[in-house]
Amino acid sequence: MKAFNLLIIALIFNIATGKCQSQSLMIHSQADSTTIKANRLKRLYLLSTSSSNGNADIYKLQFFDAFPNTFKELNEIYGYETNKPSPLYFEAEPHIYELFNNLNNINDTLYYRKIISIAIGGRWDADAVNMFQEGLRKRVLNNLELTIYLLKRMADDKISSFWYFYFDGVHPEKEIPEALLKLTTLNKHIYDLMIESQKKVLKNSE
Repeated sequence: MKAFNLLIIALIFNIATGKCQSQSLMIHSQADSTTIKANRLKRLYLLSTSSSNGNADIYKLQFFDAFPNTFKELNEIYGYETNKPSPLYFEAEPHIYELFNNLNNINDTLYYRKIISIAIGGRWDADAVNMFQEGLRKRVLNNLELTIYLLKRMADDKISSFWYFYFDGVHPEKEIPEALLKLTTLNKHIYDLMIESQKKVLKNSE
């Protein structure tokens, strides 16, 4: 019986140890993946902005493809998490504010799909997130019809999340931009979700 108990304890120990090792490997794997993505973005940015590079447009397309597709990825690469800067935190302004927000050689539908995807689940933050949000707002107002076309294919919770990020901020505006009021005729349902999300932002900022 004593030997059996010792065997059980040994098995439990091995399982627990193996689980910890597996979690550790997963964390390291994620960190390595983020570093690889960050290095690729850094290289493509330099190639995209080189005045002597005749293939700049090609590298801009590649930079766009490599750019994060979710809010989580945006923070992992450009944000400030767990009290330390992410790999490209100090490159956020040139990468996001100067390049990504101003890309004009990307298919509109692809571009808007990406920025909507990043916005879903997002919350305002300083620096990289703020820069991305500024670009997002400009694009939405520039092509509200395409924005609605893509949003209406999504579930209500994702549409609401998108609008929440759109309005979120330290001191969110209390008035809906006049350009967005067109939504009442474009899509009343999405308009109602937008109004509801804006109210939540204002309530949470009190």
